[in-house]
Amino acid sequence: MKKLVLLLSLAFSLNAFSQIEKPITKGNMMLSGGGTIYYSKINNENPSGNSESSLFNISLTPGLSYFIIDNLAIGLNATISYDGTKNNKTYTLGVGPMIKYYFSNGFFLNAEVGYNHLEGISNTSVAANYFSFKPGLGYAFFLNQKVSLEPGLSYEFHKDNYKNLYSPLIQKANTIMLELKLNIFL
Repeated sequence: MKKLVLLLSLAFSLNAFSQIEKPITKGNMMLSGGGTIYYSKINNENPSGNSESSLFNISLTPGLSYFIIDNLAIGLNATISYDGTKNNKTYTLGVGPMIKYYFSNGFFLNAEVGYNHLEGISNTSVAANYFSFKPGLGYAFFLNQKVSLEPGLSYEFHKDNYKNLYSPLIQKANTIMLELKLNIFL
């Protein structure tokens, strides 16, 4: 808890001494981008026997937003993702609206909704369409008047409806993620 208080105090003090004019005013545009790469080892334990698998993921999340009023941006985000296991490889393409509000101290709140399509590469019988909802919060570190780094914490919920040759499968996912995005203001 002490570390969290120290981190928040540092963020507030950095913002208090900042002389950079923030470009979060009406009429400005924001080009954003983020990405993730991860590798996960998965152990499955069940009555019929244990198994082990691994998962590799790489994803990119570009976006474009417009400030409709000071501190409030609306825009469109995209998702391009690849997931691979030993026996199953898929890609996901998604698009959806977003909204982000910046407070004067550098903190922000945001929300994204996405419509995503997952398609099998190695197993062409796997496909899914799903909506996702992702609210979050974070802090904008303005490096200059045109660039910011934004670490944030987000929660994502999505419900997948997989269709394959054998039977449909419904999968619900709740994910908490730590993100880092780079924004360029136009």
